[in-house]
Amino acid sequence: MVVVCIEGGLFAQEITYYGGLNMNTISTQDFNNFHISDWETYGLGTSTSEGRVSIPLGDRDVAGENPGILLGATTSIGSGLNAIGEIQYGLGNVTYIGLFTGVSYALIEGNFSLGITPKLGYISATADFGAIELIDGYTPPVIISEGTFTNGDSLSMDMSGFAIQVGLTPSFQVSDQIGIFGQIGYGMSFVSDPVIKVNDEIEIPLTATGVVKDDFSGTQAGLNPEAGTSGLYFQMGISYKL
Repeated sequence: MVVVCIEGGLFAQEITYYGGLNMNTISTQDFNNFHISDWETYGLGTSTSEGRVSIPLGDRDVAGENPGILLGATTSIGSGLNAIGEIQYGLGNVTYIGLFTGVSYALIEGNFSLGITPKLGYISATADFGAIELIDGYTPPVIISEGTFTNGDSLSMDMSGFAIQVGLTPSFQVSDQIGIFGQIGYGMSFVSDPVIKVNDEIEIPLTATGVVKDDFSGTQAGLNPEAGTSGLYFQMGISYKL
């Protein structure tokens, strides 16, 4: 953590910057493969002019531990009480960024410190499916009421919502300048309805009639996929004082 002293009489305060590794537990629901089809207008089957693309959401299920990085800053707002601002960035097939704010209350102070740290944040997750490839034998483009797309267009799914984390934060000052910290706790998120995007322009809600099961029928898929940081999380990093 880098400590910067701001001179200003009664308003003098220290800002501490920190960074390190972040490990969240990703929970998912309804991550199943499905199709998008214009069957309502052009009929079903390769003998018609139906356009149909496969969405491999089930193949991108990332439930489990997800590594990432974090950057943050703290400042004292009272005896044993610090305000926190933090950015978390997760890596993987489903990437996410989380912006958190909260407080840390020191249960133990000294060379070894222990605090309790509740945080409230906003997370945004994206599943990137890459370039669209229509299923062999079907007719491009796919033309539905939400928009038109074809081979080579980019396809992704966005999810966002609020998150809560509460953890214990031990830290140890190795020297006057260098320290280490950790945090272990439990988090949960509340994600809104996901939206499929084509070229970051066309938005297709999963309730659309063109979003169908992957059995080559016209049956609405009935999916409500969710991905959030619900479960145990762990953080560790280094600190440095100027």
